[in-house]
Amino acid sequence: MIREVLVTAIALVAAWNSSSLVFLRVDESQVRQPVPRVAADRSPPASHPAFRDVRDARPAPPENLTSRLALKRAAAPPPRPVRVETARPQPRPATAAQILDGAAIPPPPVSLRNASDLSCIAVAIYHEARDQGDFGQRAVASVILQRAALPHRWGGTACGTVVPTQFSFLTSRFDYPLIDDMEAWRKAVRFAARALVEGPMPELKGADHYHAAAITPDWAPRMTRVRLIDDHVFYVEEAS
Repeated sequence: MIREVLVTAIALVAAWNSSSLVFLRVDESQVRQPVPRVAADRSPPASHPAFRDVRDARPAPPENLTSRLALKRAAAPPPRPVRVETARPQPRPATAAQILDGAAIPPPPVSLRNASDLSCIAVAIYHEARDQGDFGQRAVASVILQRAALPHRWGGTACGTVVPTQFSFLTSRFDYPLIDDMEAWRKAVRFAARALVEGPMPELKGADHYHAAAITPDWAPRMTRVRLIDDHVFYVEEAS
């Protein structure tokens, strides 16, 4: 018995060293036994009780917390205007001195209501003497200023001597025919500005009346005649 065991052990050692394969007879009934398989659970983890969403375990927020954290909807801004308009004051009209220095000539006024002395003299020059020479136009302005020098007689300002219908071109207290000759108007404004700056003309010797040479008014014989300038005859009232 011992001898057989030793022989078997020596044979096993020799087979191991020589890389020989040893085939053992196995009972087929044991090999063919089905191996139990674990059924794969393909359901999503969330459906399994072990994989519940951790958010389900969180406590629900208070009901008023959502309302406190909700953003308030801002009111829609008003639409922008298509055009932005700003009110700007009208530029001041140029003075007589500024016009003599080259300032822009103002347009003719639509009436003499609340007009400046410059406008009143210019309108009178335009309607009374625009067909006369420069000296004759200046002479009309000089008569207006000479009358303004006697406020108790005619008025204390240039407009005060023109507006109360003392000149025949006026159709009413403040109105007159349309001024449409712009070149004649610009000249009249410059002569009016010069008259306001320099005063009455010394050459007229205080003349405060004039009339067209083609007529003889009833007051002319009572006046002292000064001179004839173009188509106008100029006088001075001695009583003044």
